[in-house]
Amino acid sequence: MKAILPSAAAFWLCASSPSCVAQDVVTALYLSTGDAAKAKQTAQDLSSAYDRNNRAETAWRNFHHSYQVAHPELPGLRFASDFRVAFAQKNLASAFPLEKEAATVELSAEDRQKAESLHREMLEAKRALEQAQKSWSDYWHQLVLDHVPPSPNGGIVTLPSGKSAYDSVCVG
Repeated sequence: MKAILPSAAAFWLCASSPSCVAQDVVTALYLSTGDAAKAKQTAQDLSSAYDRNNRAETAWRNFHHSYQVAHPELPGLRFASDFRVAFAQKNLASAFPLEKEAATVELSAEDRQKAESLHREMLEAKRALEQAQKSWSDYWHQLVLDHVPPSPNGGIVTLPSGKSAYDSVCVG
């Protein structure tokens, strides 16, 4: 059984090009069962990475907000990179406009551990999302290059993997 995938990339690239004339015929991709499974898995990986990143960012924002609420004396609260203290800068009423004072509060061992863990997860989730986005993009480009015949007006495309091929999009 083969899956059909209308060439949304070809349509998008063609439609997004101001010098490209609309066409009545759109290339269809007929995917093998293996290609369809890989496309589905790559899309699921990307979706999972988005979900993980959103959860991590939300957890970090919630922690930061709850710590800010617990310490209203520190407006604009920030954490030191070692998560030992939270601080806020105060402008001093002095003749030197760049002179500032930092008000600090030491994090408890529990809060420090939680902040470190949440921050680490947020960074790891962001890296995983960037990798999933790159994998999806690389897979999609490779799929189009492998399955869409080149057009006479196309140009040469080089993927990050180093593979080159003629593209099938409208080139003005």
